[in-house]
Amino acid sequence: MSKESTNGVKNHAERLREAGLKATGPRLAILAALEQERCHPGAEQIHAMLAGNHPSLSLSTVYTTLEAFVRAGLIRKVAAGDGRLRVDGTCEDHDHALCRRCGTIFDVDRSCYPLPQAPDCLPSGLDVVGVRVEYEVICKDCRGGNDGAERTTDDKRN
Repeated sequence: MSKESTNGVKNHAERLREAGLKATGPRLAILAALEQERCHPGAEQIHAMLAGNHPSLSLSTVYTTLEAFVRAGLIRKVAAGDGRLRVDGTCEDHDHALCRRCGTIFDVDRSCYPLPQAPDCLPSGLDVVGVRVEYEVICKDCRGGNDGAERTTDDKRN
């Protein structure tokens, strides 16, 4: 194992322990995969990525681990148009743009715009601890040569 690999595993194990989780083999592998894969994968994608090197890893374990990571604050759930669990392993604050056609999720850097203030009409006693902005977009690939006009599903098949 290379020194860089060893440091990565140590860093992942440290992050898990700091989040109150045991550093098990499956958790280390899943956390490393999320760090490498910035495509906002779902449990099925993560399982497929890891199955070759971790044949005993079940899809159920991946789902359970992702939920534990969400509860511990290591990752966050990402709303996707297909209703399946997708996650974001990027620690830095950022928002998302979701293509309404293909479901691709793009990261949006928060430093390029001001965040909204909490509305005065929130019920009393609530402390705002975060804000998430999600843009609904049509990506360049889905827009094609339609000059920015949204295509219907029937148009996309042609």
